[in-house]
Amino acid sequence: MDDASADVRASFRNTEKYDVDDAPPHFEEVSIRLDVASPAPADQVHKLVRHAERACHAAQSLRQPVPVELEARHNGTPLTEV
Repeated sequence: MDDASADVRASFRNTEKYDVDDAPPHFEEVSIRLDVASPAPADQVHKLVRHAERACHAAQSLRQPVPVELEARHNGTPLTEV
C-alpha cells in the first residue's frame, strides 16, 4: 500500500441546544470515504477494506445503540445529579 486516507463526515442534530425543540442531540448520519493508493489488485484491497470496517469499534458502535452511563465526581465525592 502506498497511501490511504479517510474523509469522515457527519450530520448532527443539536436543536435542543438552541431551544428549538427538546429532541436529544444525536448523529443523523456518518459517512466515510476511504481512498487507497496501492499496486495490489482491487480484490485484495476490497478484502482489506471490509476487514478494517468490521474491526472498527467506532463504526460498529454507531451501528448498534449501546447504553451509556455517566458517573460524575467532584473532589472524589459522587455528584447525585448531573
